[in-house]
Amino acid sequence: MRLFNKHKGTFIHHKICRVLRRMSKKYTDKHFLQRRSSIILLSIEGFTDIETGRKLGIHPNSIMKWRKRFFESLQHLDRVARKQPESLETEIRRTFSDRSRSGRKAMFGPETRAFIVGVACNTPEDHGFERSHWSLPVLRQAIVNKEIVPSISCSTIHRILKEEELRPHKNRYWLHSTEKDESPETYKRKIREINSIYFLAQMVNQYGGDSDVRIISTDEMTGIQALEHRFADKLCRPHQDAKTEFEYIRHGTTSLIGFFDVVTGRIQKPYLNSTRTADDFASALEALLDTDPDKNWIIVADNLNTHYSEQVVKLVADRCGISDVGEKGKSGPLKSAQSRMDFLTDWTHRIRFAFTPKHCSWMNQIEIWFGIINRQLLRRKSFLSVSHLEQSIITFIDQYNEMFAHPFRWTYQTTPLG
Repeated sequence: MRLFNKHKGTFIHHKICRVLRRMSKKYTDKHFLQRRSSIILLSIEGFTDIETGRKLGIHPNSIMKWRKRFFESLQHLDRVARKQPESLETEIRRTFSDRSRSGRKAMFGPETRAFIVGVACNTPEDHGFERSHWSLPVLRQAIVNKEIVPSISCSTIHRILKEEELRPHKNRYWLHSTEKDESPETYKRKIREINSIYFLAQMVNQYGGDSDVRIISTDEMTGIQALEHRFADKLCRPHQDAKTEFEYIRHGTTSLIGFFDVVTGRIQKPYLNSTRTADDFASALEALLDTDPDKNWIIVADNLNTHYSEQVVKLVADRCGISDVGEKGKSGPLKSAQSRMDFLTDWTHRIRFAFTPKHCSWMNQIEIWFGIINRQLLRRKSFLSVSHLEQSIITFIDQYNEMFAHPFRWTYQTTPLG
């Protein structure tokens, strides 16, 4: 089937018109593709260049340019529409794309650009500048001092760095895991184990049912300050951001021991107290286990000593029906920190722990949730007292569990158990 083009006196394949209409209404596309599709559609309907220009707000010379280019390619597009209709839109896009231009000859060749990038990837001190990081003027001076080029502008350096996706003025903190260097096999084993636990949680969440295992991620959020802003916040207005008073009054601190259910994304049995000792963690853990006393439990935690304390070992042993745990510093599972960790990570126990590698808190999903409560509540809200702070945290958790809780999507080397 073909449609008659009134303006040119030719026939247009209906598939071409269909693609043009779709492209002219596809607002996720680049703007120029919509405009150029509309130009051709109006031309097909018989509108002159001047009339099309008035409708679209485009100069008639541009209308003529794209109409001419389209009809020059019409024979090729007609052949594609008949033989390879799945490639038709791609060919029309190619027709509407701007042709490459030579532009001005490059002032700096690949070798010079490589030298500039090399300087940017070093430190200013390597080139004799007492600076912590590069700025464009200092980088420009270093390049000139090295006689890489006789002269160069800061804007040119900026453009070269941008093309290479280099940002030497930016900086992010990171914490290296010492365990990764000292015991790489242990590091890899712990990473695989925790990923396997999260994979198990995904399977439980996906297929539903009453699972016989509860998977919990736990950690402490310490030193949460009850800060009262001296004056009330100014709310946002059109063209004006909200404002928070800079001065504040300290009312004390509290700590939160959180238990994040990896399967459901809910916070279970939050424990708030001014301290976070081994007794506090053991008490919080006991309250958590009491919510489902007969289930199997997997607890993901970091290497804080309160997570494998004497109190925790005794609690787990009691719940698992193990009577003899030895004596701290002398014998049995309580003998040393390592023996306590080995006891708590024993796969044969109904309640067992999985400890992240040292300095790898990013493996602990509750850290993600701590970021949520910090951004959405603690960072900006004004608290009149510690009790007000604690009540606000409990209310936030209740509302989060009821309306916003969801399991986090985990993509780090996800592998099944075994």
